[in-house]
Amino acid sequence: MNAENAANRANAANTANTANTANTATDPNSAQAGEPGFTIVREFAAPRARVWEAWTNPDVMARWFHPETLVTPRESVSVDLRIGGEYTYTMRIPNTGQEFPTAGKYLHIDEPVRLDFTWGSPGEVDDAPRVSVELEEIDADRTRMTFTLTGLPGDSGTDESAYDGWSSAFNELDNEVSS
Repeated sequence: MNAENAANRANAANTANTANTANTATDPNSAQAGEPGFTIVREFAAPRARVWEAWTNPDVMARWFHPETLVTPRESVSVDLRIGGEYTYTMRIPNTGQEFPTAGKYLHIDEPVRLDFTWGSPGEVDDAPRVSVELEEIDADRTRMTFTLTGLPGDSGTDESAYDGWSSAFNELDNEVSS
């Protein structure tokens, strides 16, 4: 993944409103040794199966897979949910039309417990940063999600922006699964 593409996605993420982070925790030790990254932990008032669906169903992903001030058109979302399968989506800034194409490859699928994938630019999914999403059932109607992103390009300065963007997207996810 080149630094310019990462910076573009991070700039899109940085346009988000990040005031609502009360349910967010970070663990600076979560990244693998030598790899920049972060962990966000959120709890949702929703069954684990519903949160899993939000991560894997393109219809649902389009409604939340972006920071709060962006949109993800449904026609831009594709999912091939299998090991080695790829996903794509494009975030858009509504008032300018600027787009941020994004893609990745699924590395580990353990429904409804864990989903690992790369997160990068179309055509560059193999060398992209890695995401791990772990879903823990707290009870029948509550799920704890642990999101870890590692392998951000060290020279692009996107670490904070990517954190802010994902944190904002999780506000959208909360609205989606809790409704």
